[in-house]
Amino acid sequence: MVRPGTVLKAPHPTESIEVLATPAETGDRYRVRLTAPPGGGPGIRGRGPHSHSGLVEIFRPVSGEMVARLGHQTWHVAASEEVAVPAGAVHGFLNTGPGLLVVDVDLVFTAPGPRPTADLMTFWVIVDRLIRDGHTDARTGMPPLLQLAVLLRRFPEAFTQPGAAGLLLGPLAFLGRLRGYRSAFPEYEP
Repeated sequence: MVRPGTVLKAPHPTESIEVLATPAETGDRYRVRLTAPPGGGPGIRGRGPHSHSGLVEIFRPVSGEMVARLGHQTWHVAASEEVAVPAGAVHGFLNTGPGLLVVDVDLVFTAPGPRPTADLMTFWVIVDRLIRDGHTDARTGMPPLLQLAVLLRRFPEAFTQPGAAGLLLGPLAFLGRLRGYRSAFPEYEP
């Protein structure tokens, strides 16, 4: 189980996610603190935008310069502002400043039943452990593309890739399983 104070190197090894609170404390959400170096952050360029079904994300920059993307709109978000991303909306953010970006995020459950946010946290824990154990691509610092595809297929509510990336996910995951990549890591999972 992920507890407050846990720090993960995910979704990218140059970024971190610190768990501030879990549903045990809040009742309906995780609170996390994301940090990203200059040029870092998911969803504007590089790793591409994504969406999460079953949860709302509320981003509040603490320090640094952040550009947020929601659908086709992009804007600068100051430390005194917040961005609420509805469930299923394509989104991302980017550190556009010269220093470290720190963003507090609430991951809020939108429906009873299976908790996609729990899957999102499990995904982040697995990627963190793969990175820390050196199971990464030398060029990107991330787990290999086929490994990530296999993991993303396991967690469809946690991450949805729009466009061509989403269409390629199934065939890439199939190839990944053929190459021996797995989606379950009982030795890593909370």
